Amino acid sequence: MNVKIRKFPYPFKCAFSISSDIDNASSLESFVQFMDFLNSENQTIYGPGLGLEVGNSFWFFNGSKSFQLSYFEGLTNKETLLAPIIRTFLQSKHIDTLHSWGNFDKGGFRRSYANKGIEVLNKYNFDVPVWVNHGINLNYQKIGDYPNMHGDDPNHSCYHSDLLSESGFEYVWTGKATHIIGQEGKNNLSIFTKSFIQRLFKKIKYRNVKDPIYDDDNKLLRPLFLRDGNKVWEFIRFINSWGNAGELDLYEFADQIKIQNLKRLIKNQGFMILYTHFNENLSRSIPKKLYHNLKILKQMVDSEDILMGTTSRILKYWEISNYVSYEVQDLQDKVIITINEDMHCPIGIKSIKKLHLSGLTFYINIPKPHNIVFKNKLCKTIINPPDETGEKSISIPWQKLEYPKVNIL
Repeated sequence: MNVKIRKFPYPFKCAFSISSDIDNASSLESFVQFMDFLNSENQTIYGPGLGLEVGNSFWFFNGSKSFQLSYFEGLTNKETLLAPIIRTFLQSKHIDTLHSWGNFDKGGFRRSYANKGIEVLNKYNFDVPVWVNHGINLNYQKIGDYPNMHGDDPNHSCYHSDLLSESGFEYVWTGKATHIIGQEGKNNLSIFTKSFIQRLFKKIKYRNVKDPIYDDDNKLLRPLFLRDGNKVWEFIRFINSWGNAGELDLYEFADQIKIQNLKRLIKNQGFMILYTHFNENLSRSIPKKLYHNLKILKQMVDSEDILMGTTSRILKYWEISNYVSYEVQDLQDKVIITINEDMHCPIGIKSIKKLHLSGLTFYINIPKPHNIVFKNKLCKTIINPPDETGEKSISIPWQKLEYPKVNIL
């Protein structure tokens, strides 16, 4: 019997997430108001909320002299006004990314700062699945094998990656980016051409670079073997359709989500984790182009062409849909699909939680009732009509995160 997993939850044609780094955020007020605008349907200073699902990132410390939003004031243990807001978003999972332990571009990172961060996460029982590197030169806390990355090197004083497992760490961005619209997409001319050019750049422009920005293929995730022996997933982020990237601030964000890119993502049937700093240069108003493009994005999400979720949820969906295992029982009166609790993937054996199955869709071809079972319990399911392939399917519904009420004191 041919039961197989659909690439995306029914009826979506692609998956999209906005991965925004916290550095150079303009203000606490604009940070909260823009999150409200993107995620809620409330009236905000930017207009009626869009009701999308957009995550954000944070860090604990600010080791620079510039204004930065952080959990603690500077390098102290005194909480900022942002701290309770971060906790609210961690609880709702609208913050799922640690953009390193803090801004240490001038140096000064110590393992004790990571210990303090872990202490906070453990106190409130928060998981942070995504780590995104920050900084250059003296910011040695980064993870990866570039010359100035020592966060996973047990022989370096800035070693801390062993502590990250305590925060639910699963996915890391070391710095790799792409111009290809739609990772794991269809093998069409658009993807083939961009892939060829990026490989050419890697051989010519970056031939003397140990770990260049571009990959050899168009994978969303790849196994990363850390120097301390741990294994995690490394993911890639989209910067723009072509050309140099600037600050990737609010203004470039408008170009990144232009309608041509969104339509191409749908056509290519791929995944995209978009790299931005949408809090940078954010004031009490946003560019008209950005507002227009966000409204177009909302239309494509509402029409169920684009699946949109936080970075960790889109990455988890890809992982589950590629590596979950299951058994199918074709009984006389029904078909039972039993999902196994453990998942064997290239970075090891991982336990599956019920929430990880959100959106999982199986193609079915037998005219009988179908049930999906997980941990000896029936899952809530929906039977879907035929999609563009002509096949029917059964889904565990994709559940959008519930956006919390946030107050600025």
